[in-house]
Amino acid sequence: MEGIAYGGDWNPEQWDRDTNLRDIERMVEAGVTLISLGIFSWASLEPEEGHYDLDWLADLIDQLHNAGISVDLANGTASPPAWMAQRYPQTLPVDARGVRLGFGSRQQYNPSSALFSQKACALTEAMARRFGDHPGVVMWHISNEYGCHTWESFDEESAQAFRQWLLERYGTLEAINHAWGTAFWSQTYTDIAQIQPPRAMPTFHNPSQMLDWRRFSDWALRNLMIRERDVIRRYSDRPITTNFMGTFPFVNYRAWAPCLDVISDDSYPDPADPQGAHEIAWQGDVMRGLSEGAPWLLMEQAPGAVQWRPQNSPKRPGQFLLWSIARMAHGADGILQFQWRQSAKGSETFHSGMVPHSGEESPIWRDVVETGQALKRLSSVAGSRMTSRAAVVIDWESEWARDFALGPISSENGADSWGFFGPARAWHQSLWEAGIATDVVGVDNDFTSYDLIVVPAVFIDYPQMAQALRVAAERGAQVVITAPSAVVDSQCGAILGGYLGSLADLAGVKVVEHSTLTGPSQGRTYDARESTAYRISGAVETPAALNWCGIDTDNEALKRTIELVGDAAKDLRSGRWAEKIVPAGEHEWRGLGEGNSSAGVERVAYFDGRGGGVDLAGACALSRNRVGQGSVWYAAVDFDALSRSVLVRMWASYARLLPVFPDLPRGVEAQEREGFLFLLNHSDRAVELSGIVGKDLLSGSECTGHVVLAPRSALVVER
Repeated sequence: MEGIAYGGDWNPEQWDRDTNLRDIERMVEAGVTLISLGIFSWASLEPEEGHYDLDWLADLIDQLHNAGISVDLANGTASPPAWMAQRYPQTLPVDARGVRLGFGSRQQYNPSSALFSQKACALTEAMARRFGDHPGVVMWHISNEYGCHTWESFDEESAQAFRQWLLERYGTLEAINHAWGTAFWSQTYTDIAQIQPPRAMPTFHNPSQMLDWRRFSDWALRNLMIRERDVIRRYSDRPITTNFMGTFPFVNYRAWAPCLDVISDDSYPDPADPQGAHEIAWQGDVMRGLSEGAPWLLMEQAPGAVQWRPQNSPKRPGQFLLWSIARMAHGADGILQFQWRQSAKGSETFHSGMVPHSGEESPIWRDVVETGQALKRLSSVAGSRMTSRAAVVIDWESEWARDFALGPISSENGADSWGFFGPARAWHQSLWEAGIATDVVGVDNDFTSYDLIVVPAVFIDYPQMAQALRVAAERGAQVVITAPSAVVDSQCGAILGGYLGSLADLAGVKVVEHSTLTGPSQGRTYDARESTAYRISGAVETPAALNWCGIDTDNEALKRTIELVGDAAKDLRSGRWAEKIVPAGEHEWRGLGEGNSSAGVERVAYFDGRGGGVDLAGACALSRNRVGQGSVWYAAVDFDALSRSVLVRMWASYARLLPVFPDLPRGVEAQEREGFLFLLNHSDRAVELSGIVGKDLLSGSECTGHVVLAPRSALVVER
């Protein structure tokens, strides 16, 4: 395809022929160039087992092709039909309590079911045979949003597959016992048949078993997809994708990405959330990292409101176009929606569509047409790449391990108080707010092109990553490692002798104790009446019941940065996470003060005793170890947003990083793709910008220095 793809997911089986024919005319009017077709059509494609009805689909593909609209053709396996559930109930998933889930929703399949895979591959083959070389089909779309509802099944077929996976991973039962630490709580297995999926249990699961179960479940889903992909590949050479969902917690997209030709994403920021603009930036940078810098495709966004939040707000005026361009600013070469026509019935009746219930009189339809026209004017952006000298490192398996570790910040529902990738999101946002273009990469990445690398709470110790970071630091990079990192090994076993594992030598420090705060939910304060009554307990101080610790510094570089930011930045703080760190190979720090070092490691910032840090007063909160021409910094706390902004500014200075475009007003974001400057005003106020030179592709006008950017609008300047 040429230019920026624009369109959405079309479900014509929900409508009559006349409506579908009129819809193709509307697509042309709206500037649609790509339609996803067949995603939820299994019941129409195979109305009876073994009987395929593809003529209706062929007719629509032909008509779309004749209208100049390309097709992203799904193989239809996302939602199995009723006859499958009735005739083969063993293909339905089973939950952790042994309840087999029923029909009437979607994704009602067991990822390990050989029978389901057989039926899915048979449908895929019929589709690929018929449409594999159709000129209107430019891409294949396997299933839909893997793991969105079903990412595991606890049936016996899955249990057998889990045991086989374990034997292939570890080799012997003895090795499994060792990896899982089954000597604890008398969990030792003497027969492989004794191992079961981690079904509902009286109390805590074995964290190592849970980590391997999540790895297995991800593998089972991925292999289900690969089998269908390989069937398509026998009949078609068109690119193949399946739609991701940002940093969805149950599927390891770093493992999935190499299996696909095109990276695509579904993204639904909440218009009522001021963090929505950052969510777009975060997901876009994640997708660009998964595609190794190549352009990616936004497969789904909502033209207006969704239907699945407790309260569903529509997009603000101008926001549909602004957010579409924002995704392009972070590397997207296609903007698609769910869905083309808003459904009249079913679970997504009130999920907005490009053609809404009210039809062409709706403001949404006017936005849809306007966006299609705008994207045509941006066609020259297609294929261009971004260049970033800063990177944030993420790792799905580390997030799983931290969630399953049962402390020190775990919760009963398997998600700690930070949320999935919480620390990585926070540091990415601080870089984004500072205007610094940032890649989101994996622990196995090559870091040679980056001058600032942030490794936020990568919980598993990866020696190969430590070595790659050392090479980067020796070359001159600023490497920032934040707590809690390298706390466990790949089997979720604690690192002994001081946390940080293979990163300890690199950072020059080791972690001797986690000293987290619990927050007020586990603490209690007494009023005057109670304090009088509780003579003993009323006198007990509980600093751990607070949410923050005060941080101070004697470091001149950090103090100068604080002065540049302003008075508010003088109050450095962390949140609940805190650690006691000491120089590697030593037992304590040797005093305080600027330039203080122990074994070559500098104490840059320290706990000042305020807030919950009373017992940590004087202990190091941020260290610096000079490695080659660069430095490795270790943050033993979760710095708050203001403190992060100060530190990012200091590290950017050390790394000689500049914002994409300096001195922008509040609410304005800048990104660049190989000669194309994107300026995005997310605020409700018009802003004046200076120094803008080039052609604005959206308006066609020349920018000669001074421009005014309206609220919730964008400029794309070719320079």
